[in-house]
Amino acid sequence: MHEQMQHLIAAASEPHMTLQVIPFSAGAHAGMPGSFVLMSFPDVEDPEIIYIDSMAGDLFLEAEADVRRYGAIFDNLRAVALSPDDTSNLIASVAKELLQQRKWPMRRDCFPGRGGENA
Repeated sequence: MHEQMQHLIAAASEPHMTLQVIPFSAGAHAGMPGSFVLMSFPDVEDPEIIYIDSMAGDLFLEAEADVRRYGAIFDNLRAVALSPDDTSNLIASVAKELLQQRKWPMRRDCFPGRGGENA
């Protein structure tokens, strides 16, 4: 997982990329019901659409009211998320912790039934 965190940090430094994390401390937020993608296109003739992937199947929303509603949800999510800099700092901190955990092998006797003295 450390490598995945490093990949996120590298991706976040790309000029076309914005990475933000919503911390647990933010509590309940508008994105909890599920993920969605707000798609914009360079050609003004192509309207924005919302893509939702769910267990029931794919859903594409094109109605202006839906696009506005999901645009507002997206803006709300960005507002409650950490800033891009704070997000990168958080990910770097987690990556460092993961690396530290790798340096210290887990003691098998800490896990009952896993080959330690409590097995």
